[in-house]
Amino acid sequence: MVFMALPGIIRAQDQNPMLQPLPVDTAVRIGKLPNGLTYYIRHNEYPKGQADFYIAQNVGSILEEDSQSGLAHFLEHMCFNGTTNFPGNLLRDWLESIGVKFGANLNAYTGVDETVYNISNVPVARESVQDSCLLILHDWANDLTLAPEEIDKERGVIHEEWRRSMQGQMRILEKILPDLYPDSKYGHHLPIGKMEIVDNFPYQALRDYYEKWYRPDQQAVIVVGDIDVDRIEGKIKEMFSSIEMPENAAERVYTPVPDHKGTLYGIGSDPEQKNLVAQMM
Repeated sequence: MVFMALPGIIRAQDQNPMLQPLPVDTAVRIGKLPNGLTYYIRHNEYPKGQADFYIAQNVGSILEEDSQSGLAHFLEHMCFNGTTNFPGNLLRDWLESIGVKFGANLNAYTGVDETVYNISNVPVARESVQDSCLLILHDWANDLTLAPEEIDKERGVIHEEWRRSMQGQMRILEKILPDLYPDSKYGHHLPIGKMEIVDNFPYQALRDYYEKWYRPDQQAVIVVGDIDVDRIEGKIKEMFSSIEMPENAAERVYTPVPDHKGTLYGIGSDPEQKNLVAQMM
């Protein structure tokens, strides 16, 4: 059995020091390209000779329509299944050849509000390795191939991921979320999505979602490690500036969580959930 509760919104949040924005590290180089893409670069020699590369998409399952449930997460998977400059499995094969292992140092996650990709612990003594990692971020941003045969193969992968995750506590969460977020999309858009859509969506639906939401004004490139900040900044400008913003781009709407009176709560049980769990948010 699981109990969850949501207290009312704190009215004195403006006076709470714990809720104030953190100051920006002055060692971080922050910039924005004319097309809207933001970048963050920081030199850090711990550990020596390594760097981490990220691209953060301000896009998650909350932006899906009901008929697209699961596409944000599906698209994350497809970023490892072929791009313009790294067709097929070349992306994973090349990274593993320099010691970056898929699932450990090469990974991604899809959240309700964002999707983030990482290439971590990269040995960067060779500048060509740095450039190739940036090229991978570039392809994730704008150059996925989304081949039909790769999409079809991934349907089974995601279905199995859903099967393994759909245990007692997840079933309870899925059941009580609408009670915790009444009148809000947050109650109905877990990233794993609905399998009837994952199994059957047309190829073009995924391509349309990619073209609509993976665009420069919703993307940020982050590089941290033993790198030359000026050089990396120049390479980001060189590689990413040519990506065009789509005309008449859709508005990135931020879904509100409506205020409410009293305390919201959800209670659920499942035969597989043997332990009592209480959570307050």
